[in-house]
Amino acid sequence: MSDTTTSPAPKLSSSALIPPKTPASVLNKLKTSSGGFYAETPRLAYCAEYFTGGRDGNILITKGLDYDEEFIIHGVFKISRNNFFFTPDGNFNPANVFHGHLADLELSCQLTAGHSKAFKFLSKDFPAVVNNLSAFKNLVPKERYYETVSVIQDTIGCGRSIKLSHHLFEANDEAQGGTSDEDDNGSTAVTHPDSLSSEFDIGTWPVANRCKGHLQDVTSKHNICPLPAYDQNHVLIPPLQYEVKLKGVLVEVHMAFYHHCMKKSRCDIFEAVL
Repeated sequence: MSDTTTSPAPKLSSSALIPPKTPASVLNKLKTSSGGFYAETPRLAYCAEYFTGGRDGNILITKGLDYDEEFIIHGVFKISRNNFFFTPDGNFNPANVFHGHLADLELSCQLTAGHSKAFKFLSKDFPAVVNNLSAFKNLVPKERYYETVSVIQDTIGCGRSIKLSHHLFEANDEAQGGTSDEDDNGSTAVTHPDSLSSEFDIGTWPVANRCKGHLQDVTSKHNICPLPAYDQNHVLIPPLQYEVKLKGVLVEVHMAFYHHCMKKSRCDIFEAVL
């Protein structure tokens, strides 16, 4: 059975950088927006704490509120051309045992400082952004002899960068043991009032030939989660255009943070997630 997901909230967009908006207006929007915190804000870690979650890990939330609110950070970055895996199948290779299962696939890319004559604040603010994100790992008690996998990476060709991830699949009600609505004939009837076009359908999701059999194996128990990436007209970018529209460009990013404690492998993993 094929499913489509509803359109997610904008989290990755180049719309902030188009005329008539100026660099000053973009920076002002980043600093004053009520939908999160500007990534360069001094001592950002003092505003956050981790909420102990379940299988999705510990989620960074805003500190000092009477309710739990996901801690969202936003900024403008350049998506590196190197280590670019924001493709429809994330270059998944089922023959590589280290790639695991397709259902667990994470798309990823590297965010770097944008070097632009117009947007000079991008390179100026980037070191402070890196320091803020690095500080989030200090909010988790450090276990002795545990390895730390940070979102901050030093890679050849990128220099210092931020690894941004996106989970392509999510388990549906059937996989989670839930119930679904049935019509008079007893068949499952799922409706999505805000469903996307067929190019975002899990049944027609454009993966490489080596992945097609594995994709069929996950369609019945998973929904596809397209990248929440929007073009300059605020239109969700189709999967076949991910590379041409995102690779090497300046984007406005809204990201959340997660921590996973892997006791068996004695490892703390931190993620910046769309």
